[in-house]
Amino acid sequence: MALPLPGTPIILDIGGAYVKIGFAGEPHPRFVFPCITGTEKYKSVMVDIDARSVYVGNDAMKMRGVLKVKYPIQRGQILDWEGYYEILNHGFYNLLRIENLSSYPVIYVEHPFIAKETKQYIARLLFETHRIKSLIMLEAPFLSSFSVGLTTSLVIESGDGVTWIVPIINGQIQYQAIQKLLLAGIDVNHNLKNLLMREGINIESAAAEEIIKKIKEKNCYFVLDPNNPPSSADIDKLTYPMPDGSVKEIPNRMLYEAPEVMFQPTLAGYNMMNIPQAVIHSLKLLSRDYWADLLGHIVLSGGNLSYSGFEERIKQELYNLLPQLGHIPKSKKTEPLFEFETNKLEEVQGIEKKQDNCPECGALVDLSNGKEQCPSCGANMSVPKVSIDLGVSQENIGKEKTNEICPYCKKKIKDVSSVFCPYCGQKIDSFQNPEIPDKNIEHPNVAKEFVETDKSGEIIKFYVPDNLQYAIFNGASILGSLPSFQNLFITYEQFQDNAEILYTDLSELFR
Repeated sequence: MALPLPGTPIILDIGGAYVKIGFAGEPHPRFVFPCITGTEKYKSVMVDIDARSVYVGNDAMKMRGVLKVKYPIQRGQILDWEGYYEILNHGFYNLLRIENLSSYPVIYVEHPFIAKETKQYIARLLFETHRIKSLIMLEAPFLSSFSVGLTTSLVIESGDGVTWIVPIINGQIQYQAIQKLLLAGIDVNHNLKNLLMREGINIESAAAEEIIKKIKEKNCYFVLDPNNPPSSADIDKLTYPMPDGSVKEIPNRMLYEAPEVMFQPTLAGYNMMNIPQAVIHSLKLLSRDYWADLLGHIVLSGGNLSYSGFEERIKQELYNLLPQLGHIPKSKKTEPLFEFETNKLEEVQGIEKKQDNCPECGALVDLSNGKEQCPSCGANMSVPKVSIDLGVSQENIGKEKTNEICPYCKKKIKDVSSVFCPYCGQKIDSFQNPEIPDKNIEHPNVAKEFVETDKSGEIIKFYVPDNLQYAIFNGASILGSLPSFQNLFITYEQFQDNAEILYTDLSELFR
């Protein structure tokens, strides 16, 4: 695949499970690979064998049986910097195959509350080692919100190691209300593994963790009531093939019990809030004036929320917890600035035509005898005439046609709507427009982009991207293609002069 023109931003989203890399303006990342590295378990003693010292991504996944597999990022923290370097090199040079990075700016996706030293170190690494043109570091929740066209939202983002509850108001993240839960995809994996072991299903493989992860991603789902699940008599067990050729039979109940840890952390031995409780706690840390707006714009993001039934389940849990908030003021955005009355088209009786051309075949048809169809093609010749009310009432129309006197020829003028006298031809500028009651004044059309009314009366409304796993990338892709956004990238010289320039407030773009 050809590279885009120089100057197109590169998007780099390094998560705990997968790495997404591509270019701004494209709907999907060009490459998605596991965020793992692998080194040989044993020293190679065979001659004439070209063995690599480090395997990255899919290459490490294919050879995981003979490699020591490492996960450089765990729980949102970079723990293996050597592996992190290899992932950067693999993405830039092996996959994108960019020879000269100095022609391309980079959008680097980060999580909230990243350490200041870590953020500056990553920026220095990209500038000094990879020689990129320019850089901007954006927080993932903001990009998730922007991917669905919102700048005010409550983002629920759950990946492999961390779940974030992030309120955003007018493009500005409310840091004082952010909730971080160490409860995510890896905990669902562990819960599923424990459930399988209790059933006597032991996956004996060097890639047991990856096999369990695949089972989870393809088959797990949520139910509204785990104590009273829907009947699954038609599918009692799931058959899953193993790498050694054997087949494991997994009871269907485990597929909805495994992700239940997101709503019941005690199943994993954690004493912490679940996702709905964290949402309510986040709202309590904000002014109640924003509650309606945030509850009406909840954005879901992250691969760990892509299980079937999650949206319905969390909506049910949130409605059960809403009484804890008490009175929720009505959103100011839902109140229209003006009330408009719809003008209806009314049929009126026009001048009857004695003959007319057929609109279909063009034949001249005699209409004097009351015919309504063309004798040649049978087309309908009756066209109803309608009157369009342009905001002036019939009373005012009558007033406009009152007699006035021309200031030049002193003759009476019946129609004062004309700017010229019909007798002397002089321009009339001394007449004042007739007064129209306030009720007939047409208000200018108000931009309705941010005026939303939910006739269903529901307080909670979700915005779900087409692909939860790529929501962050899509937000960066849209933002990176905006011309006004290009000025926010910082160069190496600017970074050297003032490292604080990395903390740019993007909310100014949306005010």
